Amino acid sequence: MNSVIQERFLRIKDLANYPEKQATQHIYKSGINKGKAKVVNARPASTGLLGVSDKTIWNWVKRGKFPAPIKLSPTVTVWRLSEVQAWMKEKGLEA
Repeated sequence: MNSVIQERFLRIKDLANYPEKQATQHIYKSGINKGKAKVVNARPASTGLLGVSDKTIWNWVKRGKFPAPIKLSPTVTVWRLSEVQAWMKEKGLEA
C-alpha cells in the first residue's frame, strides 16, 4: 500500500500576528466616484504561529533568515509547513 504524505501550506495570516481593525468608511474625494462611500472591512485580531508581525516575516525572507515562500498566484503566497517547522526547531522554538 502506498502512503502519500500530503504537504500542508501556511499563509501569512497563519504565521503573523495582526491587531484588530475596525471597519471604516472611505469617501471618494475625486474621480467618477466622488462623494460616494466605500466600507473598508473590519479584521479580527489574529495570533499567528510565530507571534511576530507580517512585516517582520517579510524582512526575514528578504534577508534570507526565513524559508522562501512559494508564489501560487499574483495574490496568493504560501510557505511549506514542514519548512517552517524545521526553521522553528533550528531556532529552538516549539512547533
